[in-house]
Amino acid sequence: MHSNPHQDHLRARRSAIIAEARDLLNSYPKKSGVPAEAEATFDRLMNEADLLQREIELAELTPQSKRLREGLVSHHTALSVQDAHPDVRAFHNYLRGGLAALDTSERAILLRGAASADPLLIRAAQTTGTGSGGGYAVPDAAMAPLVEAMKTVGGLLPYATIVPSQSGSDLPIPTDNETAIEGEIITENSQHNEGDVALSQVVLQSFLYSSKIIRVSVQLMDDAGFDFGAYVLRKLGERIGRITAKHWIIGSGASQPRGIVTAASVGKTAASATAVTYDELVDLLHSVDPIYRQNGTWLVSDTTFAAFRKLKDGQSRPLYGELANAEPNMLLGHKVSIDPNMPSMTTGQKAIIFGDLQSYYVRLVKGPRVLRLEERYADFAQLGFLSFLRADGDLVDGGGGAVKALQMA
Repeated sequence: MHSNPHQDHLRARRSAIIAEARDLLNSYPKKSGVPAEAEATFDRLMNEADLLQREIELAELTPQSKRLREGLVSHHTALSVQDAHPDVRAFHNYLRGGLAALDTSERAILLRGAASADPLLIRAAQTTGTGSGGGYAVPDAAMAPLVEAMKTVGGLLPYATIVPSQSGSDLPIPTDNETAIEGEIITENSQHNEGDVALSQVVLQSFLYSSKIIRVSVQLMDDAGFDFGAYVLRKLGERIGRITAKHWIIGSGASQPRGIVTAASVGKTAASATAVTYDELVDLLHSVDPIYRQNGTWLVSDTTFAAFRKLKDGQSRPLYGELANAEPNMLLGHKVSIDPNMPSMTTGQKAIIFGDLQSYYVRLVKGPRVLRLEERYADFAQLGFLSFLRADGDLVDGGGGAVKALQMA
């Protein structure tokens, strides 16, 4: 990879800021605490480092990948929807003009139902009905803004195990807990003992999630000077993403998914209702079986994440990421993922999750679908857009403790 002077400059600035924040934190012994003024300076420095990291990540992307990441084709370039992938062009033309705006090849794209290596992008074929009443499979190439929006509003989905299915019938997932089971040594000519696997199951359902209808005036669609299709998909994805992400974290399991916080057993109880210590984090980490711990990830809210950055060990050394001369976004050797739906550090809450997040299964039935409601709002000279998704989620570890929670006092 060729060196980019601009990226090198950004990295140098970020390293200098991290070093300044580390020195500030190290200047106060653990027992004395950090004064409010110094803490505000530390927060400002880390926010600057976050912004620079975001700028570095965007600079590393190609122009095409950058547009995909943002979910919106840049209006500062000459690239238009007509220059895009045929699948993207077909679907965006459908969003703007309905079936009447499509040629024969574009109609075929919408009707075919595409398969993909990414389970999030497995699509259904056309539902019953025509343009105004039926839902169309979103082609894989056009799906990126919706899927990326779903991923960015929650911190669990990128780590969870995705289970695609073509039917919404109940889906039993077999589970077992073999963490305490081992083999044996036998003597010559002795009979082997039996050791059956005790199986149980978690049943994943298919709850119907709706984005709610977005109404758009015909004038806006006609006059829009930007990639309208990508914009609509991103907004639909954000709406679906927010509600599903919330349920995959704190869902009750009654007529909705059982969230990972709800399902996780308590591995450690904090002494405080509003703060956590280094020793408590170590205890939580070691409450998870080593089989799962090696792939463990921390899952916290943004406020808890901010508290992580200020933590020190028994020798007053910072624990978090580059402040501890470790990799970015790491705590005690494991990645940290932020989810806005995680409870904050308040009385009785499971504020910190640690473990193998792949043990949380997310079921998606046929993937997201999009409806274009043409006749319903015709008297308002408006069009309606709606996305829906059938989904469920639950922790699948057979009671083996793949994921544990730290509960506040």
